[in-house]
Amino acid sequence: MVYTCRRGIGIDTRSVERVRPSMDSLRAYNHLESAILTGKLKPRERLVETDLAERLKMSRTPIREALRRLEDRGMVRILPRRGAVVLDLSPSEVENIYAVRGHLEMLAARLAAQRISRPALAQVAGMEVAHAKLVDGRDVRALMLANDRFHDAIYAVAENPCLVELIQQLRRQVHVVRFNAWALPERIARSLAEHRRMVESLEVRDGDGLAELTQAHIQVAKDIYLSYVDTRPGSPTAAAEDAMATVFGGERGTVLKPKQSRWGMTRHGSDS
Repeated sequence: MVYTCRRGIGIDTRSVERVRPSMDSLRAYNHLESAILTGKLKPRERLVETDLAERLKMSRTPIREALRRLEDRGMVRILPRRGAVVLDLSPSEVENIYAVRGHLEMLAARLAAQRISRPALAQVAGMEVAHAKLVDGRDVRALMLANDRFHDAIYAVAENPCLVELIQQLRRQVHVVRFNAWALPERIARSLAEHRRMVESLEVRDGDGLAELTQAHIQVAKDIYLSYVDTRPGSPTAAAEDAMATVFGGERGTVLKPKQSRWGMTRHGSDS
């Protein structure tokens, strides 16, 4: 659920996510997302609809739908008269986004600690357990989704739809940054430990403690991503490539050639 600030009512405003995508649109999205996350498509590289449609053997309409979803996820930018390009987040842009995210999510954490009810606490605790059960599957998307649901359940308790909307918008802008962090086993282990401590803070209504945990929790992804920024524009470092190889299989370098599905496109699970 994405909220709008208007009248303080929670409304799903992302029509792209609300409408079930076509099979071709989903296939195109999965193919392009995998190519961006693994580095096959480089930052600032143009994504020409006609070329993509020919390569993936489909019409331009599902390609256009996939590009809009990728823009919503913060992976491409659609420019007037130029079309879509792979988004290139500079270190300063990443720093700026995370600075704002930190303040907003700390505020939401403090409000949640003040207002949480026993049923809401039980729901958050249940999501923490569900998230932990996904670790052995090594499905980065599933882990990220479960992580988001855990935090959204906390922030919903803050009863501030405008605040929740802003947090979710900023989260989508740094999807690539977060994916790189979730590809690392040590990041997953740390996240699970922090989630358990967050539940404990909610149990005793420790707003300051929960806010501090939240700030440290979201900064990890930023720090990992910035540590991987190579001096060559658009090129991942060896450490980043190793992380991607761990997720998608193979040795470093082979992640640039993902396994193909029977449709000739990469398949690493569906996006939710």
